[in-house]
Amino acid sequence: MKKFLTKIMFAAVAVLSVAGFTSCNNADDDPYVPVPQPTVQDQPKYQQVPAYAAAFSESILNLYDVTVTLHSGDKSKEVVLTPAEGTAVENDNDGKTITCYRYQFTEIDGQRGISSAEVEITPKADIKTILSNMPEETIAFMYGAKMFTASIDDNGKLVNDCGLFMHHNNVQPSKMMQNMGNGKVVYEAEIDLMKAFL
Repeated sequence: MKKFLTKIMFAAVAVLSVAGFTSCNNADDDPYVPVPQPTVQDQPKYQQVPAYAAAFSESILNLYDVTVTLHSGDKSKEVVLTPAEGTAVENDNDGKTITCYRYQFTEIDGQRGISSAEVEITPKADIKTILSNMPEETIAFMYGAKMFTASIDDNGKLVNDCGLFMHHNNVQPSKMMQNMGNGKVVYEAEIDLMKAFL
């Protein structure tokens, strides 16, 4: 029994000796350097301004002329939306990828802020020819627009996204040219439907 206790004592002394050689001082470790917190002057400054965003699928821009009239204080400006001025984004429409063009407006001729906007949609002069030459497959109309608060950095760059909700409906080219019996054809009625959400 004595031998057993002696062995336990030696084991305990050995463990304590190792622990004793372990330094509790962190002088030889890398010193802790606190990361300075950015001051109010260091933090980026953003100007919050009312802005307008809109998006239309390529199929809409191929069949219609879309014009937005923007207002900023006493200034107004008409902008014709074309794919060249928009940013192409891919959207999913029932498993099919649709190209849409997105537009965001934060100023008119240097005057920041968009107070309101109106959208005018008119059929292209040759819309009947365009529709009759299209393959008889579904055309996806996707569109959306809204006013939002834009964050503009010191360089005048928009740094946030408005999170635009896209409405959609699917039509066939031949049905677009059908007379609705109320003096309108379907492609004209589609304008009323789009404008209700813009």
